[in-house]
Amino acid sequence: MNALSVRLHRRSSLSLAIVLSCGLSFAAVWPLSPPRLAANFGSFAKGRVIVGVALAGEEGSVRASEDGEIAFSAEEGTLPSGLPSALGSFVVVEQRGDIAAVYSHLVPGTLSIRERKPKAGDAIASPGKSGWIEGTGVVYQVFDRRASSWVNPYLLLPPLEDDVPPVIRSMALSRGAKSYVIGAAASVPQGTYRLSVDIADPSNAPWSAGALAPYAVRLSVDGIEISQEVFDVAKAKGGKLQLFAQNPMAADDLRTAEGRYELAERLFTRGRTVIEVQVEDASGNKRTASWAVLVE
Repeated sequence: MNALSVRLHRRSSLSLAIVLSCGLSFAAVWPLSPPRLAANFGSFAKGRVIVGVALAGEEGSVRASEDGEIAFSAEEGTLPSGLPSALGSFVVVEQRGDIAAVYSHLVPGTLSIRERKPKAGDAIASPGKSGWIEGTGVVYQVFDRRASSWVNPYLLLPPLEDDVPPVIRSMALSRGAKSYVIGAAASVPQGTYRLSVDIADPSNAPWSAGALAPYAVRLSVDGIEISQEVFDVAKAKGGKLQLFAQNPMAADDLRTAEGRYELAERLFTRGRTVIEVQVEDASGNKRTASWAVLVE
C-alpha cells in the first residue's frame, strides 16, 4: 500500500468524498515549516472553536499551501468599517474546486503582492500576531464554497510526522447538574446519562491556543458502537456553528464546562456496564481506554 493509499484509508468515506469532489490532491504544503500545532480543527480556545489550524512560529515565511490566486487581502486596521478584525492582517487565496484558503494573523506590511497567482510553496507573508491570537504564527483555514463548509485542513495537507497517540484522561456520566467520573465513583444510580470524555492530543508548539482536538472518536457501550465522530467539517446553521458531516452537532453542545467532549446520551439499567473509547489523531495514532461501571 503506497503513502497515498494509506492516507485515503484513514479518512472517512464522506470526508474522502469531500476531498475528491473538490478535485484536490495531497500535493499541498504546510503554510509554516516545520508545522507546530498551537491549535487544530475542533480546538476550543477562549470560548471559540477553531475551524482551521493555528501554527506557531516566528521565523520563515507563510507559504501558499496550494496553487491559487489572491482574491482578497486586508491589513490590520484598514477595514472600511474602522472596526478591528479578529483575523488581523489576512489574505484569501482561491484554489481549485471552489476552495478558499484563508491565512490570517500575518505581520502587517509583509504581504507579497508581486505574485497574484502564487504556486504551492511560494512565500506570501510573514507569520505574526496581528488580530486576536495567543502567540506568533499563522491561522490557516479552508472553506469549501460548494458545500458552504469549513473543511479540516488535515484532509488536504501532508501527514504530520507524529508517533505520539492522544491522551484519554477520564470518562464521566452526567445527569442534570450531577456528574460521576468513572473510577472515582464506585457506582452510579440507574438512569439516562450524558457520556463525556476528557481527551488531549500532545503539542510540540511553543505556545498553545487550546488543547488539541482529536481527529476521530469512537464510543462503545457493552461492545456496541453508539457514537463515531470525525472532525472533518464545520458549517453555520441557524446562527450556530455545527461540527461533523455525518452527525452534525452544535459546537456549543460538544464541550462541557469541565472541558470534556460530550459524545452521546444513553439509558443505563442495573448491572455491570463496560464503556470503551477509541481516539485517533490525524497521523493515525490511536489510543483506547475502557471502564467498567456498576449501575445500581
